[in-house]
Amino acid sequence: MKKIAHKVINVLVSQWWATVFITVLASFVIILFLGKGQDVWFDEGYSIILAKKPLTELLQLTGVDAHPPLFYVLLKAWGSMFGWSELSLRGMSAVLSAATVGVIAVLLRQLFSTRIALYMLPFIMLAPFWLRYGYEIRMYALAGLIGALGTLLLVAALKNKKEKKWWIFYALSVAAGMYTLYMTAVLWLAHFVWLLIYHRQKFWSQRWVWSYAAAAVLILPYIPTIIFQLTHSALPGVGWTLNLTHMWSVVSIILTYTPEWSVSSWTAAGIMLVALLTLYLIDRARREMSSEGKKSLSLLLCLAIVPISFFIIVSLPMSSPFFVPRYLAHVSLFIYTLIGIAIVLGWTYGYRKVALVLLAVALSLLSWGIYQLSQAGNFNFERMQKPQTLNIRQSIDCSSAVIIADDPYTFINDNYYFEGCNVLFYTKEPLKLQGGYAPLFGSKNEIKSSGELTSNEVVHIYWNYQPKSFNIDSRYQLVSTVTYDKQVADTYQLISE
Repeated sequence: MKKIAHKVINVLVSQWWATVFITVLASFVIILFLGKGQDVWFDEGYSIILAKKPLTELLQLTGVDAHPPLFYVLLKAWGSMFGWSELSLRGMSAVLSAATVGVIAVLLRQLFSTRIALYMLPFIMLAPFWLRYGYEIRMYALAGLIGALGTLLLVAALKNKKEKKWWIFYALSVAAGMYTLYMTAVLWLAHFVWLLIYHRQKFWSQRWVWSYAAAAVLILPYIPTIIFQLTHSALPGVGWTLNLTHMWSVVSIILTYTPEWSVSSWTAAGIMLVALLTLYLIDRARREMSSEGKKSLSLLLCLAIVPISFFIIVSLPMSSPFFVPRYLAHVSLFIYTLIGIAIVLGWTYGYRKVALVLLAVALSLLSWGIYQLSQAGNFNFERMQKPQTLNIRQSIDCSSAVIIADDPYTFINDNYYFEGCNVLFYTKEPLKLQGGYAPLFGSKNEIKSSGELTSNEVVHIYWNYQPKSFNIDSRYQLVSTVTYDKQVADTYQLISE
């Protein structure tokens, strides 16, 4: 049996690129399978609305929101070429996410060896938190790909010291990351910390310093926009303070895609065991590794630890909470990688029983996490709701009805499925040209009161966990109600003028 296993491993090693291609393809299929049937929700609907705008308007709207424009521009190009169906749009994210898995595999080969990279493939392919954001129609998959490419370029630049081109490519990756998601800064910060540890001699003569300077120059034109976004509260008010409770929730979601309040005792024990054994094996391995091996391992440690440390620091009492778990999506693959490398190194340096225990528990948790993801889908843990807009849409004949969204959030959340319908929205407060509702500023779809309605049939869509914002007048009589999860559609008929 051992001989057969060795032969299989040797074949996979000798056919490295074919193995990576199959892994990437398998990741793509898994991501699309998990994303199939998941409703487009508010953030994704917002992405689609922006991507369908003319380019100049798209850039204007991203300038008054919380995120930079590169993803939206790419989504616009993709949608224009391949269409605006859910399969197409989720397919773009799946391509980017699966490609990231391939880049991480190549990175591990550069840092360690082909054989070690091969052993790591299950941990970067069966990563529930990364799979979740692999089909999200948002910028997280693109940010993950840029972060992985940037790390690979950094390693290539350090190995090819005489070739300046790698530092130029690295600077471009840093700038591209910042134009995609500001939170990619935590990865560049991790790189910076690692470079300070191992490459700080003659600081100003180090090429990486000037590479960062070049990236800063590329970002400089967008600095006024970033300042505007920060000073005009473009960030949504759904942030967490990263305290111990939320830290535990982050760990449980990453490993098992289960929030902390839903974690069973056995799962909690498994998570703690994975954390302890990972730290133990890394500590044991570092004592026996070569200096180059330690340097490579330290890079992975920085990529996993520095981002979380950053969010803890900015969650201190003097700052406003803004962290949400998805801001770690582009970091999560490095966390999975750290668990895998602990197992491989533990086995290599003789701690085989411990490594086997960690392997069994870690793969069990990750498999359970994928199952949980398949059940939960894109459940919104911040709002405690599962999008059900497609079911709502299928229950409504909008050919003769006016659809009233209870607020701007509901309008953007539902807009994708109600395209072609006469959809209006109500808002208590005047909208401003900033934040997530900026695309609706000055919209002809806004309604100020039900007195403006003349249609014989009106469908009011709202959420049953909060008071209604829009109230229909006595001219209309309620004739039916449908509820899916927390989303409700009330149908009214005109009874008098």
